[in-house]
Amino acid sequence: MKGVTVLVAVKNKRDTIEACLRSILEVDYPVARVMVLDGYSTDGTFQVLQRFADKVEIHQLEANLSATFNWALDRVQTEYVALTDADCVVARDWLTELLRPFDEINGLAATAGYCGTPEGLSNLQTMIGLELENRFKRFPQYITRAPTMNLCVKTEAARKTRFDEKQIVAVETDFGYRLRSLGKIFYAPGARVWHYHRASWRAYFRQQRDQAKWAVRVACRHRGRALGDHISTRSMIAQIPLLLLAFAFLPLSLLEPRMLFVSSALFLTILGLYLNNIRQFASAGPGLLPFLGLFAFRNIAWALGVTEGSILLVWSYAKGSENRGKS
Repeated sequence: MKGVTVLVAVKNKRDTIEACLRSILEVDYPVARVMVLDGYSTDGTFQVLQRFADKVEIHQLEANLSATFNWALDRVQTEYVALTDADCVVARDWLTELLRPFDEINGLAATAGYCGTPEGLSNLQTMIGLELENRFKRFPQYITRAPTMNLCVKTEAARKTRFDEKQIVAVETDFGYRLRSLGKIFYAPGARVWHYHRASWRAYFRQQRDQAKWAVRVACRHRGRALGDHISTRSMIAQIPLLLLAFAFLPLSLLEPRMLFVSSALFLTILGLYLNNIRQFASAGPGLLPFLGLFAFRNIAWALGVTEGSILLVWSYAKGSENRGKS
């Protein structure tokens, strides 16, 4: 029987953390430790955590997510460490399914599982979930990275890789790409979690913008991955420059009318990419329109995030060059 520690990082997840911890405590695999890493929540999350103080370890840390995970990894004493998010509920056989491949396949550094959506959520959450589930259903057997909502890693490999503490968001993306140098990451769809997606348009926009902003840093560090993978597909990546170009050509049409045709062609190309994606999981007819709105909304968030991330990266490089010149 393999020893496993479960890590749950949380900040301001009062509405979901109780269900998350109850599901972990009810898994059919013996867990050595459950370490809850609270980032000094201010919404009552910590008070909810106190109800589980006799069953889980509660640690409060004033640090970003990467530093928080590294702090915990330094204290894990089991052979394996499993991660899930505070807004997830895990299946009873979650750990059994995550750990089984390590016995059956040589050379694994990690395993990852499927992410579903709970029933009874809002229309927005359900739409987000349907699109995300479509991507999970198409994952290959071996993947290049996985979200921390459903991941199990050999502790030794996790410690060698470590999370980049300068990476504030999209931390699992950079971590996964580097982890691959120590072994394969196996996708085990039978290891299921259910994720409570962002409940408001504002929260969803902020999440997507921040992911895109910090993905710029990851793309520069791992240039070969910038063209897309099983999570951020090539179609999704292509939508960002296409939208930026479409908006860039639009004001030029005031000076040169032909630029309007260029801008229109770009917008139509983006629409075609949306429809090609949506047809994979949504029925034709009225059901298409809400997803078109969701994709356009998300694409705008990505475009703004990538623009902001690129500016910050150039500014950081320029300041670094200036400081090196003075030394």
